[in-house]
Amino acid sequence: MPAITSNITLAFAHYETLHMMKKMIQTPAFQNLFRDFENLILARNYKGKMYPSAIKEFLIWMEEFGITAIKEVTTTEMMAYYEYLIQRPNQRRGGILSSSSVKLHLLSISIFLDSLLNNKEIEKGFLIPRHGENDQKPRSFLTVEETRILYGACENEIERAILSIAYGCGLRRAEIQDLNLSDVDRHKGMVIVRKGKNGKRREVPMSDSVLEDVKKYLSDFRYQNFGSRYIEEAFFINRKGKRMSGDMLNITLKKIIERTQNQMIIDKEITLHCLRHSIAHHLSENNAGIDFIRDFLGHSFINTAHIYAIKNKKNIEILLT
Repeated sequence: MPAITSNITLAFAHYETLHMMKKMIQTPAFQNLFRDFENLILARNYKGKMYPSAIKEFLIWMEEFGITAIKEVTTTEMMAYYEYLIQRPNQRRGGILSSSSVKLHLLSISIFLDSLLNNKEIEKGFLIPRHGENDQKPRSFLTVEETRILYGACENEIERAILSIAYGCGLRRAEIQDLNLSDVDRHKGMVIVRKGKNGKRREVPMSDSVLEDVKKYLSDFRYQNFGSRYIEEAFFINRKGKRMSGDMLNITLKKIIERTQNQMIIDKEITLHCLRHSIAHHLSENNAGIDFIRDFLGHSFINTAHIYAIKNKKNIEILLT
């Protein structure tokens, strides 16, 4: 009986897919949103036609579901659509959609959702489920109090500066490793990430405490150990005066963590990237706007299919990459 039920379900999904592939978007508002999305994909120079095709299918399915305004789409409708996707037949190869295809559909919807939020078409987002990542261990993050404990375990200025750049500025491990002296503007209180993920440049403001840690590192630790011999342009340098590698930066963080002797912090297996997630959570808890958090972290778009929860100005939970 279960096999018969499964075959009926797949047959129905196959019929639905063929039915929708022959249809066009009917709702004028959806037609406008689809055209805007096509223009966005062209502007971003994304390759392939999959992104618009996925959104076309998404909007037609919503029409079939009785949704005629994008504001009516909630997590409930999104989960129903996800159930459709994971059963949807693959028209070219037979069987059902591959895991990578389902993920691409979800990614397309994530880009679409981000554009809707940016253009004020909607005021709140809806959750988009992960797919095929049930066994993936979620990234850990520290509470505000645990972050204070970590700072308290630092033994010197370079350790505090590493925490401040990783946590206080939310930089990725590679961005910290690539940081140069010229990228840290102490007068303007800004850290310049010249080539972040996807080659994106951004300027990150330093808080007063972060700026103080940076100044102490440069004036006390670095100057005392190497004088005015700033031969190496790297911001963080090792004992030999050479650029610190990403591995060495993480090793330094591990030493700080072990020094806390706090088993809860130790068990979280915190990395530099976890500090980045931690500041994202803390900004969210303090009602920072979604646009600020996205720009602060250097995200290209809000991807509701991944990683960790952030709240927007309306305290609607969404997820970021």
